[in-house]
Amino acid sequence: MSKVDRETIERLISQTSDTNISIFIPTHKTGAEGKQDPIHLKNILSEVRNELKASGWKDPDIDQLFSPVHMLIEENQFWLHQDKGLAIYFNKNHFDYFKIPVTPNADHYIAENFMITPLLELQNHHGVYHILVLSQNKTRMLKSAPDELTEVAIESVPTSMEEHLKFHVAEKSLQSHSAGNGNNAVFHGQGGEGNSDNKELKLFLKHIENKVTKYMKKVNGPLVLAGTDKIVSYYREANSYYNLIGGSIKGNPDTRRDEETEEAAWSLVEAFFREEIQSDLERFNNLRGGGLISANIKDIVSGAYFGKVDTLFVSMKNKQWGKFDPESNQVQLSSEKTDETVELINFAAVSALRTGSTLYGLSPEQIPETSNLAAIYRYKT
Repeated sequence: MSKVDRETIERLISQTSDTNISIFIPTHKTGAEGKQDPIHLKNILSEVRNELKASGWKDPDIDQLFSPVHMLIEENQFWLHQDKGLAIYFNKNHFDYFKIPVTPNADHYIAENFMITPLLELQNHHGVYHILVLSQNKTRMLKSAPDELTEVAIESVPTSMEEHLKFHVAEKSLQSHSAGNGNNAVFHGQGGEGNSDNKELKLFLKHIENKVTKYMKKVNGPLVLAGTDKIVSYYREANSYYNLIGGSIKGNPDTRRDEETEEAAWSLVEAFFREEIQSDLERFNNLRGGGLISANIKDIVSGAYFGKVDTLFVSMKNKQWGKFDPESNQVQLSSEKTDETVELINFAAVSALRTGSTLYGLSPEQIPETSNLAAIYRYKT
């Protein structure tokens, strides 16, 4: 499995052969439904086998083609660590798969190109971000990347109030005795509302903030906070990191699984990664009335193939079958898939990638004109 970015997708489409198979299935992280995922994949492989046999393939050749997929199906540990979806790509020379954080429609495609549109959302705006889980029991920091969720150690500082009090209050008491004034430091407990409690909580969070900010300034990217309103508010007072996300994951973080925390964080941080998309969507709208934009699929399929498209907005869900003849520069739409048709939205996306266009995978309602494709042209003749 590879990290999904533009380079990954470009490498994928460079591996095409005469017969390329793309398979998509919804997957489940846990529970009884997860046990059905490999069975679901087996069923789709049976459908692919029937289509290949109908086109002239023999069983021994199909078995050899399917070999890496069968190995994946039998790998029990693989199915214990899934996301919302799985995309599998293979031909006689290449095999790859991607665990994806969006739920795809169960489907398969046998074509001259791999079906890449479900991957476009990942390469556009699912970058690395961090989540600071603020808790008096144990404060932790998580790093969310497209392929994994890991914990980042917060070093050289107490990460619980118990540790903080053990060292800091004891140190103050020692200093008080050394001064000879006879006053002992008093703390009223983690859950209280006394001024002394709040001061200790703020000091605890400031120590955390110093270490976290030092780390975040090195790696950059957005930081999301998770915790109760009080503890998040105190942390914000101390914060000096510039990419701290405005919202937070509310509630007691000690009772939430890390995967649930990550999912809640993505809903807050998604806008950060969509800034570039929004900028190009605004550019599309600003160009209305001129000749450098289009939402006509026939026009865009041709323009993408001949390298005229600067920016392409692509529907990740919808399909449009049809034919394109480069010699006559004619595009014909079809209401159904046949042996002679190709999926034109994917065809335009592959063409745009090969000619250096910027691509964004969006839901149909997010695309200008609520169409399946929209484009900003480099030039138009």
